[in-house]
Amino acid sequence: MIDSHAHMCYPTYDKDRERIVGECRKRLKAVIASSARYDESLKVLELCAMHNGFLYATIGCHPTELQDAEKVLDLIQKNKGKIAGIGEAGLDYHWVKEPEKRLEQKAVFEKFISLAEELNLPLVIHSWDAEQDCFEMVKGRDAFAVFHCYSGSRELEREIIRKGHMISVSTQACFSKSHRKLARDLPLENLLLETDSPFLSPVKTEEEKRNFPWNITYAAERVAKEKGIGAEKVMEAAEENARRVFRI
Repeated sequence: MIDSHAHMCYPTYDKDRERIVGECRKRLKAVIASSARYDESLKVLELCAMHNGFLYATIGCHPTELQDAEKVLDLIQKNKGKIAGIGEAGLDYHWVKEPEKRLEQKAVFEKFISLAEELNLPLVIHSWDAEQDCFEMVKGRDAFAVFHCYSGSRELEREIIRKGHMISVSTQACFSKSHRKLARDLPLENLLLETDSPFLSPVKTEEEKRNFPWNITYAAERVAKEKGIGAEKVMEAAEENARRVFRI
């Protein structure tokens, strides 16, 4: 079982990160440690070097953090042999409404797409309320895309699948009816599972407000229930896909 997207270097893990990594080692085969800013990217590279063979880095720049973009692009070039993917990067129309800022996002995202093509690395896409525009920017390109925490339409989901890209189902499926419908329609060969830890916790007790990579089992169980198949089959397919996509 592999969590394909977890922010292992997010500040809310600072107090007990090594304990969390240790627990992940007991429960999971691997974790893709993702980043969305320059400082987070530096920490992810350091953490993955410490846990080589279990944690794998993807480094990128969230579309609301564009001040970091050039530094992150340079960091990717300098560490291209140490990372499993590029991202997260993309467009965010949920938080960004101004047309000129959206155009700036597109210009930066284009640079990440081009770099993913150049380095032949998977591109992990953030696309909140901008799924269609993200797809339009990658559909004719050579970059292989992972639509992280996908929340778009079922019609667009089918287009993404036809192009051979991956859709990552998060623990959001545990509490979102629309995400469960997306998961039901998603072929196993296009499926990844993620927690987006420490966000999107499926466990709402006071002591577990943070999400953890091992909660990926909850997402697998929800997908399995929607599809009417065993959770083990879902986890096996998602693990095989993660190994293939991130070459681990």
